[in-house]
Amino acid sequence: MKEKIKLNIKQVFDLAFQNQSKKKFDLAKKLYEKVIEIDPNIINAQFNLGIIYEELNEVENAIKCYEKTIQIDPLFIKSYNNLGLIYVDLGNYKKAINYFILALKKNSEYENIIINLINALTHYSPNIDHPIIDADKNIKQLGNIIILDDLLDKNKLKIFFEDINKIKSKIENKILNFSNSQVFRRNSINYNCERHHDVFNKFNIIPRSCFDCFKIQIEPANVVELIKLSFIFDRFQFPNNNWRKCMIELRPSVSGTYKGLIYCNSYKEMDKILKDISPILKKYLKYKIITKRGCSEFYKSYPNYKIVDENNSDHMGYDLNWKKLEIEADLKRNSKELKLISSLSGLSLSDVLTMNQWLNYANLIEDKSYYDIGLEPSYSEFIHKKMSHQTEFRRKQFLC
Repeated sequence: MKEKIKLNIKQVFDLAFQNQSKKKFDLAKKLYEKVIEIDPNIINAQFNLGIIYEELNEVENAIKCYEKTIQIDPLFIKSYNNLGLIYVDLGNYKKAINYFILALKKNSEYENIIINLINALTHYSPNIDHPIIDADKNIKQLGNIIILDDLLDKNKLKIFFEDINKIKSKIENKILNFSNSQVFRRNSINYNCERHHDVFNKFNIIPRSCFDCFKIQIEPANVVELIKLSFIFDRFQFPNNNWRKCMIELRPSVSGTYKGLIYCNSYKEMDKILKDISPILKKYLKYKIITKRGCSEFYKSYPNYKIVDENNSDHMGYDLNWKKLEIEADLKRNSKELKLISSLSGLSLSDVLTMNQWLNYANLIEDKSYYDIGLEPSYSEFIHKKMSHQTEFRRKQFLC
């Protein structure tokens, strides 16, 4: 009789997994619940059910499932990681980091969790003794010493990055697959960009909210200027702590190499920031600058969307016929509720590792400016894979 019950459990579990793989989450959920009703200690059923609860945005139930797997097996590392990521989405970085640290105490070499911890440290700095946290704190302390005038002194920058690299070298072997390529600073406003891209990709329409999105795009002359811009973005007092990022261009269909973007909620706000930040940029940076609207991905379908001047006869407005399509897209979309927390100011371990990606990129496109401040990239598999089919294109973009 027991063998028959076990066989039935296996059959139900396999059917649940098949439906989960096909994204039939409601049916998979009922089947996993049936398995757990028979035997609540089947760890993979509990874990997979937690994943499905997340997909269905039933966060509290997902948390209970992951906690149950840890009760069954305290070494089940994946549940610590998933709990940490849930608390990241809930904006509770303190609790998220605690779960990541618990996981690393069980398995100190779990690279994905190390990367999740590094990302979380850009929002919360805990008082916990751990090599990754110590490295982040030491980098922040060094970063606080730099003033903007130091950006004009190559020798000071060289000494600064020598000290930074000493800290980075102690933990770098634990983070071989770091894949961030952008240094981000953000406020707590959720602009829901993922939703807007889903709407655009489904119906080829630009959502209403995107017509109030403006960008100042700064194009630094080389990788050293991009690094300088990241310091300026961190120190400049933006009126609403505006979202901004420094990045290397990796999208195959988008031109350019190095970019800094400042996101604005209106033309008026964009104009004010541009006037206020321009004297600083001129003093410390070699760059080009343009203003535009929204996401570059929209421009191919709607070239006039990029025009920011409302007085231009080709200026594009929102098509009211698109409203029904937006509503339809939202009805079919099961999105997570994210609570965003403002980024911490100051240089972080994440920033330093991201800058190494920039140096790999610079090396591939033959931008040797980083030699002037004594920098040398450590190999990034991520960048080399990303650039495998676009190195020549980016090189030409840089040289033009």
